[in-house]
Amino acid sequence: MKVTILGFIFLVSVVATCALFGWLESSVNMIEGLKQLFAPGATTVVFSPILLLFIALCLGVFIGVPLFAVTIVALLGGSLLRSQTLTVSRSFARWFVLVAVIFQFAFMLFAIEQDASFLRGRPRTHPAAPRYVLAFLASASSALNLSIAALIIRKLLGKANPPPLP
Repeated sequence: MKVTILGFIFLVSVVATCALFGWLESSVNMIEGLKQLFAPGATTVVFSPILLLFIALCLGVFIGVPLFAVTIVALLGGSLLRSQTLTVSRSFARWFVLVAVIFQFAFMLFAIEQDASFLRGRPRTHPAAPRYVLAFLASASSALNLSIAALIIRKLLGKANPPPLP
């Protein structure tokens, strides 16, 4: 049961990352374009704070929306595990997050290489950054999501089994 719930949380993380991958590519494009603002002869340095705000917005959406979705699923899954009086050990949660992040890195790298259609919202101009950098950024976001989900589940299950009285 706990593997099923953690697997579902991983699936939600992968789907949300793929659905919002265009936001990551757009922000990397803007980061790459930031150096043009400071090139010799550039006169648009005044607009660099606005560009920085758009970069922060894109990265915030790419990280925040999957985090919200995974948090909701972790709360529901943790409540279900709590009602079944199951536990998730710290070492199991660590190994799950590690394996899931490695799998997502490989999956995203393969999807970027194949220009998969399920990577939604991709800009017409793809970033000049290597594909493994984009896959690493996507899996780093997933690592954050899954670590917080594992923490939420462990905290919910910790409350279900209070320590014995002396």
